[in-house]
Amino acid sequence: MKKPRYRQTLITLLIAAGVIALFHAALGLVPYPELEAFRSRSRGLAVYDRNGTVLRVLPAADGVKREWASLEEIPEGAVRVFIRAEDRRFYFHPGVDPLSVIGSALRNIRAGRIVSGASTITMQLARLVRPNGPGLKGKIREAWDSLRLEAKLSKREILELWLNAIPFGSNIEGLPCMARSRFGRSVNALDDSRACLLAVVPRRPGLYDPALNPEAAVSAALALSDRCGLALDEASLKEAAAEASGSRDLQGKNPFRAPHFTERIAAMTAGGPEPSSVRTTLDSGLQAYAEELLGSELALLADNRVTNGAILAVENETGAVRIYVGSASWFDDAASGKIDGIRSRAQPGSCLKPFLYALALDSGFSPASVLPDLPTVFGSREAYVPSNFNRRFNGPVRFRVSLASSLNVPAVYLLERLGVEAFENRLVDLGFDSIAETRGSHGTGLALGNAEVSLEELVRAFAVFPRQGVPVDLKWVEDGKPPEEKKPLMSAYAAWMIADILSDKSSRFIGFGPAPVLATPFGSMFKTGTANQFQHIWALGATRRFTVGVWMGNFSGETVVGRTGSSIPARIASRLLAAMEQSVPAAAKEGPRENPGGPVPALAEETLICALSGMAAGPYCAGTVREQLERNRIPGVCTWHTREGVFYPQEYQSWLAERFRSGRIRQTGSGSIRLPLPGSVFYADPGLPQDAQALRLETAGFGPGALVYMDNALQGSLNHAGVFALGLEKGKHTVTVEDENSAASVDFEVR
Repeated sequence: MKKPRYRQTLITLLIAAGVIALFHAALGLVPYPELEAFRSRSRGLAVYDRNGTVLRVLPAADGVKREWASLEEIPEGAVRVFIRAEDRRFYFHPGVDPLSVIGSALRNIRAGRIVSGASTITMQLARLVRPNGPGLKGKIREAWDSLRLEAKLSKREILELWLNAIPFGSNIEGLPCMARSRFGRSVNALDDSRACLLAVVPRRPGLYDPALNPEAAVSAALALSDRCGLALDEASLKEAAAEASGSRDLQGKNPFRAPHFTERIAAMTAGGPEPSSVRTTLDSGLQAYAEELLGSELALLADNRVTNGAILAVENETGAVRIYVGSASWFDDAASGKIDGIRSRAQPGSCLKPFLYALALDSGFSPASVLPDLPTVFGSREAYVPSNFNRRFNGPVRFRVSLASSLNVPAVYLLERLGVEAFENRLVDLGFDSIAETRGSHGTGLALGNAEVSLEELVRAFAVFPRQGVPVDLKWVEDGKPPEEKKPLMSAYAAWMIADILSDKSSRFIGFGPAPVLATPFGSMFKTGTANQFQHIWALGATRRFTVGVWMGNFSGETVVGRTGSSIPARIASRLLAAMEQSVPAAAKEGPRENPGGPVPALAEETLICALSGMAAGPYCAGTVREQLERNRIPGVCTWHTREGVFYPQEYQSWLAERFRSGRIRQTGSGSIRLPLPGSVFYADPGLPQDAQALRLETAGFGPGALVYMDNALQGSLNHAGVFALGLEKGKHTVTVEDENSAASVDFEVR
């Protein structure tokens, strides 16, 4: 008779289990929008450098300090401590622990007041997902939500979500963020002693937070250790509490490195799947060194109104950003320190010249081409009279020397022949969005950098030269992906030649002298620039592997006091390149003087040329140099040096004669007027007497004593240099120069 009764009991239990299982399954199907909202809430972002050093932990969108770590990242010991502290039977109850409820009720009855709760980890999480208010009604709803959580999530998912959401006070949520805030370490480095100190905080944050009250925190942690059988010693807990209380480095606990860079990373990650951490390409060691260099140089320039600066350095092969200093100090509001100097725009001075000269090489010029460095008026839409930094003119200058010494007149001469539109297009192709936005509004002053561009645009474009003319996008995150393959923007020869010229210390002597700042023990190339009135000073530098750019000035646009030169940012660039090169294994280097442009292009041929004319060296050439020329552009033998002496083209007549330089002009039998250009418009200075102002008339090819007429009235005769000073009279005029062999006229206007 007992058998059927056992069988009936078993059937009853099976039916009950089935009902419970069906109920549990049905709960899992019931919508729980609050849970989905809770799981998708904004997280903080931990930004790491390339080596795993924390740069900064940014708060969540709601301002709460909140990070995320998977359960696998949290040490088992720390997980065990928190489970023992809050819910020993976590893995054995369905969300509500009946034994805990009964025990808590008995303790409260004996005490005559509430001295103990019965909340499980699941119930605590349910309360965070949907606060249900106080009282019995709130507790019932909390228990119901706990059952729903258990039906929808696994125990591991509940535990992971809870550990990342525990409120610790001080606007901190979650164990990962609390571990970093109190101990300056990632949660995966949390030991049992520190975990125990943190496990007591949620119950009374104001009393047990070890940063606020280390003694009370240690006492509570010891009690927890004894109650849970953790066997932690008091000494280890006191040491951990001392660390949390602020006796150690606060920067390590709450890192705030590379703020402009981390702000940019946060903006890049916004709007997509929200990561809890990101490993960037930045090198925190190099970043700190760059910030130190910039700060020390600016300290010496405080009296010159140079108050700020920015530095960007990238790895050429991948485009990885290694250094990103947006300003001298994020916290210096007086100097607008929160402005990102890497993205702000300013006139770059001569820093645009390398891109112009590269375009010229791809348009038929060669490094041996001779360019005139003479007083010249350029422009049709705008009259432009450039001069060099040292206010001197050098006559005929080879292309190589002109760029290396950063001479202004030859650069504008090149732009006149290539066309402003062609140069604008080249800059846009190189990634100058600033030029794309203002395309069509530039004149010949673009050759000397009178357009506003950013340091980021300059550095990205300058890296094209060590990369054989192939551009690269800047890389911000270490994702293991190779850079996207791109088409070259210039010939490999042009890119290599620009790198070679800008690393040639002998050719830069005319413009910069010995320039010891630019003399490095490794192969390097540099280009500096200074905006008008010295508001902005720049330097670009590169090796085969790295490119760095430095800007210094002020965001207010004030003119600096005195003549602050671009050698200062160049010194910073040089030192940073040295530091980056030291990090490269010796086996990866080709040699101590490795050309920043790489090996000589296959189509180049070393040719002995005349140092003056740029033609192939002839028997009468006094000075010769070797140049790498394209095989299809080898010039003919020099015609300037002859048995009878040196003969210059006519355009150099006044330059030769005014300083009584040696050499003669090759006469062609016809004279021409170099200045003024036809149709030029000049403006008289109202602050000066009219008879104290004059217009320079410069000619070539006329014989001695050629007569000068203005509006058919004889003014006088040319001097020995073919130059005459015309009186500045308002109105439209025609000037005519004639000798017994030829005559020439131009029209101009004075307003």
